[in-house]
Amino acid sequence: MRLSNPIFLKANGMKRFLRKHVHSIKETHMKSYKKYVLITVAVVLIFILSEVGGDFGILNSSVGAWNVSRNSQYGNSTIRVPSLSGNVSVYIDNHGVAHIRAPDLRNLFIAQGYFEASNRMFQMDLQAFMAMGELSKLVGKRAVNSDISMHYIGIPEYAISLSHYLEMNYPQYYGYLEDFTSGVNDYIKTVRSDPPIGFRLLGITPPFWNITFLMAWQEFMAWSLTTGATEPLMSALMYLELGYKNTTAIWPNYPYYTEKITVVPGNGSINGFGLSSQNISTSYFWNLNFYEAWYTGIKTSTLYHVEPLIRAALKNITDPYAQIVTDSMARSIGSNSWVVAGNRSSTGAPMLANDPHLTLYAPSLWIPMQLTAPGFNVTGWSLSGLPGILIGHTNSTSWGLTTPEGNSANEFLEILNGTHYLYNGHWYPLSYYNYTLMGKKYSIAFTNNGPIIGRQTNYAISLNWRNAMYSTDMVAEILLDQSSNYGEMLHALSYWGAPPQNFALVTNRDAGYITAGKYPYFNTTLPDGKTVKTIGSRSLMNGTSEKFEPAGNVPFEYLPQVKNPLPGYAFAPNQPTASLDYPFPFVGGFWASGGRAEIIYNFLKDHKTVSVSQMKALQSNITDYWASILTPLFLGILKNTTGNSTYQREIDYLNNWNFSTDKNSIAETIYWYLVSFIYNMTFDKIYREHSLTGFPLPFPNSLIYLCKNSPSSFWFDHSFSEILKKAFSKDVAFLSAHLGNISKWRWGSVHRLEIFSLTGLSALSLGPFKIWGDTYTVSVGSVPLSLEVPEPYVTVGSSLREISVPATSTFLEVFPGGISGNPLNLYYSNQLQLWLNHDYYNFNNYREVYLYEYV
Repeated sequence: MRLSNPIFLKANGMKRFLRKHVHSIKETHMKSYKKYVLITVAVVLIFILSEVGGDFGILNSSVGAWNVSRNSQYGNSTIRVPSLSGNVSVYIDNHGVAHIRAPDLRNLFIAQGYFEASNRMFQMDLQAFMAMGELSKLVGKRAVNSDISMHYIGIPEYAISLSHYLEMNYPQYYGYLEDFTSGVNDYIKTVRSDPPIGFRLLGITPPFWNITFLMAWQEFMAWSLTTGATEPLMSALMYLELGYKNTTAIWPNYPYYTEKITVVPGNGSINGFGLSSQNISTSYFWNLNFYEAWYTGIKTSTLYHVEPLIRAALKNITDPYAQIVTDSMARSIGSNSWVVAGNRSSTGAPMLANDPHLTLYAPSLWIPMQLTAPGFNVTGWSLSGLPGILIGHTNSTSWGLTTPEGNSANEFLEILNGTHYLYNGHWYPLSYYNYTLMGKKYSIAFTNNGPIIGRQTNYAISLNWRNAMYSTDMVAEILLDQSSNYGEMLHALSYWGAPPQNFALVTNRDAGYITAGKYPYFNTTLPDGKTVKTIGSRSLMNGTSEKFEPAGNVPFEYLPQVKNPLPGYAFAPNQPTASLDYPFPFVGGFWASGGRAEIIYNFLKDHKTVSVSQMKALQSNITDYWASILTPLFLGILKNTTGNSTYQREIDYLNNWNFSTDKNSIAETIYWYLVSFIYNMTFDKIYREHSLTGFPLPFPNSLIYLCKNSPSSFWFDHSFSEILKKAFSKDVAFLSAHLGNISKWRWGSVHRLEIFSLTGLSALSLGPFKIWGDTYTVSVGSVPLSLEVPEPYVTVGSSLREISVPATSTFLEVFPGGISGNPLNLYYSNQLQLWLNHDYYNFNNYREVYLYEYV
């Protein structure tokens, strides 16, 4: 799950926002200084004190801020929640997990809304304001560009449409959303007349919530996890700047060395239906040029003409405050999950592991809780600001999520004539969505394909992401929360829409996967005249003709899926979903490198049975698979070179390395900076020369392929051996200059984790901690290939870890945070140390500590 992120998943928004203000203070005269100090202090106080009124009374006017420390903890009490029609008990256990027990679902969701608001109100407001394109109401005109980005994407409009759709078609589930919103508003009523100081400093009264707020946040999350929103734009620019051969050498249509480690085992066919059964050769298909007009409907000469438009569109949908990482290829943010069937489990029962790798913030995006009502008993992680449990378990089922990385959005090149667009030979009037920001009116034009995200004279680019408009994900989630067997889980996921996700599923008896969601497909005519349904693209598509538009969605029965896989296991750490013969080939597939998948695959393959303790060991694995392939290649070239004593000692460390990225590893430091120098002298250098700075750098498997098969490549200035030798010499000199004696080159001294406060201020952050891992390890410690000492802080990690065996009631869980949004609260980061130690708490072994009675 790249959750690749909502504001806190792929975002450094408020951190960058605050840093910008603090930096500006140093450069601004006294009048502006006072203004920036007020804004900065206000935001800091918001995050420290906004979760306080109501239940916890930290900023109660009769107590005062001076008493914050004493009253920042939980305590037994009775709280009036006006929307309730029955009493609800809320227990906080010693692990900091909330247990909400209600007489029925209506009261349960009211109580969940109240509880989440009382712990995370400002976080929830920030999320809602940003997703609705109204962040400028909180922080002023500096956030206008962020708000415009949300409207370009269409999130506010889609949220309104989705709310109406659910009300008309799913009134029961719409009612649950109303209940949750009522609970949020019940809390807001307790602080509205005397709001926390952060709201007062900014002159804001906490607004009452409505269901559109919930749907906007759901849509924002869907957007942040969507592949195809920006990847084809970047891919098209690479193609234009670098040419087909050089682009596909580093970003092939199907990633190198991954066709045998797919999520769904086998050749990719589903129930005997595949490319080959359609009389299409997989070799022929996957070697086609999908940038050409036969696929896109756009001539390359036209694409060159609109290159400035492509760059402008990419900028328009990149939120400058949320800083959404706009390409899944660039950051390698991902997630792990795997399932083990009963015949390979030491318990004799199916097992599941999941750990979504997200940007880590404090407070976390997640809130751990148990929700209980008659016929309803689910435990796991709720997303702050939304009802239900997204990742978790019932008594007999468990599920986890990762992101599949196949295109579920597409961009189209449109032809305009004033206020009309061309479609199927006819001119149609553009429709408009109008909104106001900071007193100024704005308007977003729409074609039949979606919002126009960029315009250049008579050309425009539209974003087709409209499947999200009627995505019934909330229905799917609540049905999952009520599931008792595998069939019920599949039924629930038939309602999942956008974005598609790899769902790992286990029950008392069964284990499997399904990549659930709406994948739009094109009816494609291949150069040889055969037709096939394809998913996504590598570039823009022609928006003027229905021939190049989505013709439908992949039927549920043909989504990639497997139940009780023959090998006895399956895994989904963001590698390709299905192998080359999948009947709906992913032309737009921008998958992760597959390094984590290789580690998981080899571990499961080599163990005839797997125990719970071994599941934990695999989840904490810090071996870099790609390093185990690249290092021998490097040493084979360097073996006959000579240098000073440090040079030879570097060689010795690499020769004796077991490819573990432990905090004390010296070899990992040598290796990571060596690879960074190689990239700096090759891929990154060429990117800079072609104005592609910040675009996705190729994964190590592409580097490996080129080293083995094309060492004289354009990318290596025609000699990889010379690049490597120069890089190694630079590596020796660089590390010696920055770290001194080689004995001090330990990975933990340059590789550190900081869990940033949402204020962006280090004083309120958690850490820094010396940390293990790198971008390609199962237990991830993602950092860029940079030439900085120390490395930039690790900010991406396992946002939660779960290991579930429903048949034995084994549910091990942990996350690096707590339920409270108040940094002074005991349960703000109470699970962090367990998480750092790769340890867990057993959900079935807890004691109730505090009790709130909601009446």
